[in-house]
Amino acid sequence: MKLRSAVSAVALALVSVCSAQAAVYTYTGNITERDDINSAPTHVVAHFEFDFENSPGAAYDTYTFKSWDVSYGGIKLSSAAGNGLLNQFTFDAERNVTGWFFNASDSLDYTQYTQNIQSLSENFIFFAPNEAHDIILDTTGNAWVYSNQGTWSIAPSVPEPATYLMLGLGLAAVGFASRRRLG
Repeated sequence: MKLRSAVSAVALALVSVCSAQAAVYTYTGNITERDDINSAPTHVVAHFEFDFENSPGAAYDTYTFKSWDVSYGGIKLSSAAGNGLLNQFTFDAERNVTGWFFNASDSLDYTQYTQNIQSLSENFIFFAPNEAHDIILDTTGNAWVYSNQGTWSIAPSVPEPATYLMLGLGLAAVGFASRRRLG
């Protein structure tokens, strides 16, 4: 009986730790059709980590980010660097991205930015299905791909050290309680 209780406590702790984690969504655009910025055309790569559980607007399907980064060739913009992001995402019931608009720039003031990477899906620009635009603007030139939707992939994020600490403390408390009952 005690073994069953301990196993149940461990299983519950693991499920709660795993379910509370956010997921990292990765967008990979198609190779650009024209590129005035880089010598070899490349593609937009973006990572978004949403905070589904703790977002104040979750009831309205509006989620905040834990972190994000967007890159194209040598241009790298991110939340860690303090760059700006305008965005809108839609999800299905399984939290797969169904539509998106993101515009990452080195400044939220449009008159001041020198680097800007944006991607628009058909859901937000009203084109035919499976069309999307990735557009990159830089002081040296611009690059783009039109009518070719990139791909999304989802990977679970790695739990923070504090999560493992809480799990360890919970398991220690269960072990201490079981040992105290025995002796």
